[in-house]
Amino acid sequence: MKQRVIYGSICALITIACIVISVYTRVAFLVVASMIAGREMAKAFKNSGWHVEKWPAFLLCTFCTGLLCVNKSGYVFPVFMIIMIALFGQMILTGRPNVKNLYATIGIMAYPLSPLLLMVYIALKDHLWAPVFLNAILPAIVSDTFALFGGMLLGKHKLAPHISPKKTWEGLISGLLFGTLSGLAVYYILIAFDRNIIPLWAVLTSAFLSAVAGAFGDLAASAIKRESGIKDYGNLIPGHGGVLDRVDSAIFAIPVCYMMYAMFV
Repeated sequence: MKQRVIYGSICALITIACIVISVYTRVAFLVVASMIAGREMAKAFKNSGWHVEKWPAFLLCTFCTGLLCVNKSGYVFPVFMIIMIALFGQMILTGRPNVKNLYATIGIMAYPLSPLLLMVYIALKDHLWAPVFLNAILPAIVSDTFALFGGMLLGKHKLAPHISPKKTWEGLISGLLFGTLSGLAVYYILIAFDRNIIPLWAVLTSAFLSAVAGAFGDLAASAIKRESGIKDYGNLIPGHGGVLDRVDSAIFAIPVCYMMYAMFV
């Protein structure tokens, strides 16, 4: 537990520093995290007997980040499609058709890389990044924490025993309740720093949706780990696992929160 707290605190401080210092450190941090997350997912798939090509993930991260930095976000999806076409071309021309490997590679481009690239896009929007990140990450963290305590105190009905035997419906409801209420803290923090851009009811709705999406993100990551026969995606952060073990909730929560804010801005 002591190791977990120490390394978790160090990781949190590094993350906050990179995000707050400047837009350049923010983007660099997210791109590096994206590449590490893609590598971790590739290793998980390897445990399932699938081989993942590494060059598509590298090209997707570098080219799309460059496009986003020069305000050409409309080209990101075509780049994704061109890389996918090149993957099919490689499979056909090498004479080694393996559809499972190909779709495993495309799967990593879709998850976790695409949501992480969306984070890069949001990080470049000065008026959006703070509200979206705060309103996505805080409710997801609070929901996950209170789901744990709620499950320990009240848990009787299993939520998804085939994926995560310890999670319960009671824990989920506790997490969603407190995750939604954490939207109040988000609202007043944003007001204090003059960054609030949507009404209170929309912030609370966003907090609720972020908590729901975060819960699904956690279960989705657990399902892949169970299928791959691994406990953690990596060991980069002692006591916490890899990058994916830390951002599994945020990967699902941030796109949902972004859509909520985009409706009002």
